[in-house]
Amino acid sequence: MAFQAPRTPRTCGHVSAIAGRYDQDSTGATNPSAEGVETLQAFIDTFGRSIRTAFAIAAATSSALAAETTVGGTFIQLPPPAGFCDLSDTDPSDKSMLTVTSDLVSNSGNKLLSMSADCRQLTDWRAQKRLLDDYAQYQTPVALIEKPSTESVKKTCAGLRAQGDKLVAEKAPNIKSRMESVLEKVKMNEMRFIGVLAEDSTACYGGLIHKFQTEAGTDKTQLTVFAATNIKNKSIFVYRMTVYMTSETVDTTLASLKTNIAALLAANPN
Repeated sequence: MAFQAPRTPRTCGHVSAIAGRYDQDSTGATNPSAEGVETLQAFIDTFGRSIRTAFAIAAATSSALAAETTVGGTFIQLPPPAGFCDLSDTDPSDKSMLTVTSDLVSNSGNKLLSMSADCRQLTDWRAQKRLLDDYAQYQTPVALIEKPSTESVKKTCAGLRAQGDKLVAEKAPNIKSRMESVLEKVKMNEMRFIGVLAEDSTACYGGLIHKFQTEAGTDKTQLTVFAATNIKNKSIFVYRMTVYMTSETVDTTLASLKTNIAALLAANPN
């Protein structure tokens, strides 16, 4: 699974907003690609631009996205995180968001498999009472849909670290110090890689921080934590987005994503 940076959250494609009330990033994670590995910086630049340009994308028809899918003939269950509900094509607001996000992800070489959000936030968002802060995505690289994953999690993580080391020069001793360093440098409408956050036998985890202005006119610092994993010999990327508050936000979001990965693996025994 060669690490090809989340090429959209152009999901990574993040969708920050649409129709005046989408404040999201539809992010897609790094993609393994038969054509080679995109540089992490290129991904970060592309990801950030996609969030700012999502406002101009009009809604169109999208195919149904559900908590289960088929990737290259392989059936895969996609459980949403605890407390999250899947967006559905049957709701007009959901469909607009899914369409925009799917287009961004598709243009970057990934396929959006599913998108979910905090259930309470989603209910209020549909009623135009708030913007979405906490949401998640499953993605897979289009180039590998019909092919088995040939790269191990360990190799993917090694590639991510190698690229990340060029962008994260300072070797901070812990997450708190690393975040303080990154936040001092990140500018408005800029995204920065915060490094590999964890690695185990099932997944490689990384993080991104992004500052931008919402459609409500407020400044927002968004944290994206993503995981690259193999499910039934298919490359799957999982993203969690939330508002960054303190360094503890990274720890909490990472722990939640690990729980999500465990549920994903349990739902899809090899």
